[in-house]
Amino acid sequence: MVAGNAGQERNWGPARLAGMSTVRVGMLCHGVVGGARRCLGTWQTITKPHRPNDGSPPRAGSCRRPGSVGWSFSPHLFLLLAAQALSLAVAEMALLTMDPPWSVIFQGESITLRCQGPPVHKQQPTAWYHNGKLLEHTETNTYRIQNARYKQNGRYECQSPGSTSSNSVTLSVSYDLLILQVPSHAVFEGELLQMQCRGWKVGSLAAVRFYRDGADITKPYTSAMQLSIPQAKAHHSGRYHCSADMHSYLSLKRRESQGLYISIKELFTSPVLNVASSAEPLEGSPLNLSCITQLSPYRPHTVLWYLFYGNSTVLQGPVTSSEYQVPAVGLMDTGFYSCAVRTESSNVQKWSPRVPITIKRVPISGVSLEVWPQEGQVMEGHRLVLHCSVATGTGSISFSWHREGSAEVLGRDSRYEIPSTQQSDNGQYYCMASNGDSPARSLKVQVTVVGVSSPFCSRVRALLLLAALGTLMLGAVVVHVLTAGSRAPKGTKQQTLMEPFAPGGDV
Repeated sequence: MVAGNAGQERNWGPARLAGMSTVRVGMLCHGVVGGARRCLGTWQTITKPHRPNDGSPPRAGSCRRPGSVGWSFSPHLFLLLAAQALSLAVAEMALLTMDPPWSVIFQGESITLRCQGPPVHKQQPTAWYHNGKLLEHTETNTYRIQNARYKQNGRYECQSPGSTSSNSVTLSVSYDLLILQVPSHAVFEGELLQMQCRGWKVGSLAAVRFYRDGADITKPYTSAMQLSIPQAKAHHSGRYHCSADMHSYLSLKRRESQGLYISIKELFTSPVLNVASSAEPLEGSPLNLSCITQLSPYRPHTVLWYLFYGNSTVLQGPVTSSEYQVPAVGLMDTGFYSCAVRTESSNVQKWSPRVPITIKRVPISGVSLEVWPQEGQVMEGHRLVLHCSVATGTGSISFSWHREGSAEVLGRDSRYEIPSTQQSDNGQYYCMASNGDSPARSLKVQVTVVGVSSPFCSRVRALLLLAALGTLMLGAVVVHVLTAGSRAPKGTKQQTLMEPFAPGGDV
């Protein structure tokens, strides 16, 4: 140990928030200017706060300004501290372990602490802390406690070069005759949970029993003086203690250890299935699912495997991707979806709650109606044709035809035809289309049946009759002229219809 560092308070300055335990930034100075050192800034560790505005001048060569409380600021120093904070923000957390790995030892025994961090190019000292105070720096990544005493009880942490502060471990130095030794490190789901019952003198125990929350759990986990649970689960958390017969002179005496609480840590959280868009996607649209879980930062290198289920059938997995996509869903994809997350060895596996997903058809829209003859005017006795179509919509589409003011359904096809129209067919017609969801309706079209007795029809018949009479009269004139010309005597000059009579001439 380095006695000069004992009891030094741990630095919790701004850089400590980025994972640094202590910050030692040299004074950034540019030599002597006018008898004074020109400095960009510095961070100083202060045991007693400098009283602001006390009138005392700054020390020669110091970068502290009057009234400062320990550091002076400049943009250059800010960038330096920001760069250090950024580099350590992504650094790994150091791992602190004990050898032997027990949190309780007898007084006078020895134990070694080991600080494991990422490899660095240059050997740098490792910092050790006891109950939040700097203990010392060592050139190696180990710290040895020999002949342990009560004063060495407490919480230990370390920080190796290139890492953030480690997890904490607790050491308890016991003066009891019987102790239960449990792991000093955190035990996670799926890991081995091991403990042992020890007496002050080796080989002095008999009839060892183990208890959790007062219940005897000696079988089937025990072997001699140890209890082992190969794959710990959350329900194995609880308060443990042991009891044993100990030799005391010429007799045996039953003794119990102090109880210790063991908490099995969660390796990763129970997953939740996330639907990226909506739990009611439209038919033909993509479906994106994500299986969300959080891995413990103390086990960052654990590989998780994901499985996706639809109606209890495996859709994908096990894979290391937490995403699943269906490019285009159909009605058959409706159902309950879930996901599972497990470790590579499958000793820890958790399922998400089931999520109902209902695939809906693309709604019907843009219903239009066409009529022939155009504009809906048709002669009585002639044929009328109506046609219904949709712009968008998926699935099987059904149609129905209606006339305003009537509850009767006229037809159930996309085409509706009246072979011979009657006056009773006058009215406003429309169609409706549906694919199982809410039906959509077209605009109305007016159908007018033109009857024989209508004024319009009379005018048409009169015009047609006049045209026919004119044609007959013209034909009769042409026939008469041609006949007369063929009967005239030879040598007689024929006068055409277009040749006028000469005045006073012979007939």
